[in-house]
Amino acid sequence: MNAKRHVDMAAVDLFGLIEELVRSVPRQSETVPSPGSGVAHNHDAITAVSQLVRAIETPAQAGDLDPELAHRIASLLLVIRDYIEPLGPNVDEHVSRYLADLVGKLHR
Repeated sequence: MNAKRHVDMAAVDLFGLIEELVRSVPRQSETVPSPGSGVAHNHDAITAVSQLVRAIETPAQAGDLDPELAHRIASLLLVIRDYIEPLGPNVDEHVSRYLADLVGKLHR
């Protein structure tokens, strides 16, 4: 028999906020080239992160990707997104605390 999973609604709400932030378009109007080759710009990197979230969203919704793994991947993409373009002071405080906690755990 399949065991039913308990769904933490607060985690689902937070995941929705994370997805929204990771998929959002850049706030900066100008594009900044990378310090390396200069081919990719900050907008390109944010677009790539956004496309990765969409790529995991479909199998996660279809049940082909474990929800916890999908959440973990989206969370790591949020860290990358924040590095490329900081989320800023107007981000939801729950997301801000979650991001700080996640970054802290990366160093353990």
